Formats: sequence, C-alpha cells, structure tokens
Amino acid sequence: MLIERLARMYVRWGNPGQTDELNRRKKDQSILAIHQFLEAIEESSEDRKALFTQSQQSRRKAMKLSYLLLASETEPETIPDAFLRSGLLSNGQRSNKPEVLLWLAGTEAIARGIHPYIVFLIMSSYFGLETADAEFRWLQERARASTIKLEEFIVPGDLTDTIEEALKEPTRFQRTIRIAGMPLSASAFAGCSLYYIEKILVLIEPIGALILTEMIISARKNLVSDEIGTAQQAFLDLFTQEEAEPAIPEEERATGLEAFEEHNLPDPDLIRITTNIVMGAEAKILKSTLSSMNDSEIASLLRCLEALAHERLLSLISPGRQKRVLMVIQRTENVASGQMLRDAQLFAQKLLTTYAPKNLKPGVPLSIPEEVRGLISSLLSKE
Repeated sequence: MLIERLARMYVRWGNPGQTDELNRRKKDQSILAIHQFLEAIEESSEDRKALFTQSQQSRRKAMKLSYLLLASETEPETIPDAFLRSGLLSNGQRSNKPEVLLWLAGTEAIARGIHPYIVFLIMSSYFGLETADAEFRWLQERARASTIKLEEFIVPGDLTDTIEEALKEPTRFQRTIRIAGMPLSASAFAGCSLYYIEKILVLIEPIGALILTEMIISARKNLVSDEIGTAQQAFLDLFTQEEAEPAIPEEERATGLEAFEEHNLPDPDLIRITTNIVMGAEAKILKSTLSSMNDSEIASLLRCLEALAHERLLSLISPGRQKRVLMVIQRTENVASGQMLRDAQLFAQKLLTTYAPKNLKPGVPLSIPEEVRGLISSLLSKE
C-alpha cells in the first residue's frame, strides 16, 4: 500500500494506469532499465557526477535525462519542470508518457534522498500491482543475498544498557523505529552490540534490514561517540513515551453496527479536498502557512490528508519538528469527523491569509491558482 500511495503522487502528471498501453516486450525492457538504474545509483552513492558517464551510454531519452539531472545535483523541486521543458511529456509523446512518468518519479525521489531500494519499488509500481509484487520479491532476495556485514562497535549509553529489556516488547520497539525514522534509529543502534543489532534486524523485513544496516555503517563513519550517545538517548526517550495501548473494558467495547458509527468515520470527500489543496498550493506559500501553525495544528491537519500529501507537507518542516508532530499524533486519540472538518477549515483559512499580501487593496482578488481557490471555497462551505 505504501508504494502504491507514493506512486499516486504523480497522478497529476498523468495516470499510472496508462502503463497498460505498453506491450510485454517494452515492459520487460523498462524493468531491465530500472534494474540498471538501481545498480548505477548504488555504485555512484559517493559521487553522483559518475552518472554523467551513464547518461552518455543510455539510449532512452527519459533515462538519459534522469542521469543528467542527478549528476548535476539538481534540486528536487525543479525536476518536474525539467521533464516538462524537455518535451518528453508533450502531447506528441503520448505513447511514451507512462515510461517518462516513472523516470520522473524515480529521479525526484533519488534527488530527495530516498533510499534506492524504495525508489526502485516506486518505479516498478507504475506497471501495476502484479509487476510491483514480483519486483518486491526480487528485491527481497537481493537484500538477503547482500554481503554487507557489520563489525563489533559499542558506545556505552542508556540504550546499550537497557536494550535487552526493550527488545522484550518487539511491537513497541518496531513502532518506535517507525516514529524515530531510519536515520535516528541507525545512529542510535550504531553504538549497540552486534548481538543486539542482529536481534533488531530480525524485527524488520529484509529490505528494511539492509537499509538500516547501510545507515548504521554510515553513522559509524560520520558520527563521534558523543553524537551516537545523544541519538541513543533520543531513541530511548521515544521508546519510553510509547505506552502500550490500554485494554478496553469488555463493557465499553462496541458491538455490532454501533462499532461503525458514521460520525466517527473520516469523510472521504473532506480528505480528498484537503489533500488536493496541499498538493496544489505553492511550496513557499504552504511552507509559510505551516510556520504559522503549532505542532498540534499540523498533526491535526495530517489526519485530514491522504498519505500522498503527508510527504509533501512533512518535507516543508524541519526534521526536529517532524519528530514532534509525529509524537503528537501518537499521543492523540482518534477524533470525530466534525473535528476533522474544523481542523481542515482552520488550515484553509490560514492558507488564505498567507496568500493575501499585507497591502492588499479592497476588491483586488488574491493570486491563488484557480483550482486551489475552488477547493478552498468548497472546503470552507462544508458544514
């Protein structure tokens, strides 16, 4: 589901379902090209300029453009525009559009620092769930066959001393890894005994385990002992705050149809509209709006969005604030649909305020994209 939702970020550039237009041979050739792309990205991890050579050897226009943009260390935000200006997405290139879309997706994801394995899965998802599932299994086997090995390296700290007890609650431990994120988790585990790292890796599926292993190695190269100790304490703090879900007394458990009261279900239309507003708003306007909101308001907004908009919104706030917002979400109970509507409308009002210049004269319309204007109007008129 995650990969499918990530791929949907590119729906506004075209429908991934158009990949059905590809014949079997062309599809196989495209998958092979994605395999080659994965290997090239892994080999050039220390020096992206090496991709200039790959661009010269590539015969596919979209693939060549991807290598050139990455070798030039192009800013992620400008990559969609680069694909548009290349002419590869013009009406005259309709038959090649599905393939160009997957290269756009992959290039932007790599530029944003997403791990090559995850990018591979995003790209393969453009060929449908059957292909995505087959490529996922191929990637799992590739991860299992990896020869990357960790050596013993221990940094004394609170996490090192308490990790054996923490691992007795694997579900809670896994949830803490998701909240902390791979970079912080890897930095914390970098100072743990190899014995415990191996136990941690067992909790994660093969692809995630390999990514975590690579990040641990990187953390050991780039961090000093004090920094690893700080990461250990941060991870332990998150683990301590993660309380097990309280058991619901039998008499309070909903049974039958009352368990699905409509007023407690999220409004799909509300989520669709709010998501489209976030995806359609200008980045600088959205970033300014988020800066005027507190952590609780941003957490409330996230509950009103589809997953494809979460990544755009979170990318516009600092890593430290991302962590605080996610912690707020973890501590907050589910809210009724009425509260979700109020949270979404508060965001829409703040967005309008950001669009309005301080010296706006009466009768002068705001410079809001027409589509976003209509969506905001629709959201604010909901009751």
